Amino acid sequence: HFPLGTPTGVISWNCRVYKDTSVVCVYEGMVIMQSYKCLELGANAHIAAIQMMVAESGMVKDGANDDEKKAASEIYGEFDLDVLEDIRARTCFCGERPAELKDGTFTQSGTKTEHRAVDMTYPLADGHHLIVSGKVRERSVEVLFDGDGEDNSIATLVLDSLAQCPIDCRTQLAERILVIGGGSMMPGFNHRLKQEMLAFLELPRYANLPLPKLKFYKPNYFSNIMSWVGGAIMGSVEHLHDRYISREFYANKGSATLPDWSSLRAEIKDSSVVSTPTRRTSSQLRDFMSSSPSLPPISTLAL
Repeated sequence: HFPLGTPTGVISWNCRVYKDTSVVCVYEGMVIMQSYKCLELGANAHIAAIQMMVAESGMVKDGANDDEKKAASEIYGEFDLDVLEDIRARTCFCGERPAELKDGTFTQSGTKTEHRAVDMTYPLADGHHLIVSGKVRERSVEVLFDGDGEDNSIATLVLDSLAQCPIDCRTQLAERILVIGGGSMMPGFNHRLKQEMLAFLELPRYANLPLPKLKFYKPNYFSNIMSWVGGAIMGSVEHLHDRYISREFYANKGSATLPDWSSLRAEIKDSSVVSTPTRRTSSQLRDFMSSSPSLPPISTLAL
């Protein structure tokens, strides 16, 4: 939340080399631990879908002869990961939620043929051109919104995270959703995610989660570097002694001495940091927040 200058919000990001999607809620600078959710569904699933769809119906043409086309699978078999990532970044986007889907039903990416995108040609290193069909460009991303065996998707991941937050925090959090990571840079991603979340809110599963509005932050940096920018800003602030240790302390003591960042009772005994404070306990935090008129009531925070 440092790059945005706000202490409250829902943060969704791709992690573990684009293999996972994680969500966590932060309220007034405090992480709501029970809101943390993770799902093994990320950009790598989209790349695998592109490979599968191209192998099934992809065509390749010679740059000098546009009339002669051959099946991509006959010439290349499988494309390199770098090529698939480049195809994804240059040609793919998130389309509208398919009209044939009813509210609350998961998509079936392998069966839909409806799309509005036109075909594109992607130049390959050997001089051939791969024809990326409109279906691949628009509908390969459906894998990110498909339900798994337990009826979970990226949309339900965010909603389930919000459902674990205190009731009086949910409205503010739902109006401050930040999606970061390279996987979220695809055009139309946030709009489609919002469509999916609104559709699932109609289900009985989320009957106890009334959310008047869903709003998404527009990152002021590229989404794939937002977490690094936040860490850089936090590391440059001199008044957060209770949230960091010095390089010298880490080098001398080793990572085994690092406290649990989620524990309010953890202490950092780093003499190299000027005026090293001790983390406040739960009771100290309650007393501090109760006496501060600028902070919300303590009942709204998950301590």
